Amino acid sequence: MPLTRESLIEYFNGTIGLDTSTIDDQTPLFSSSLVDSFSMVELITFIESEGRFKINPTDVNLDNLDTIGRIIAFAAAKADN
Repeated sequence: MPLTRESLIEYFNGTIGLDTSTIDDQTPLFSSSLVDSFSMVELITFIESEGRFKINPTDVNLDNLDTIGRIIAFAAAKADN
């Protein structure tokens, strides 16, 4: 099963404790400090588990992981490969 927006929102609400009712798919998460860098490793593990693919270290950047929209697009692209 691919990573879905709903599962990602649930993850941010439950695991990270982020109130996602105040953000949209384009809200910067890491660059705005809504989510701290310590949560990045947990997020990567979650994405890999849900998406059933490995993330290369070179893919760990704000272009791929700074917004919900970017995370979903990145996961969809990886799932297509």
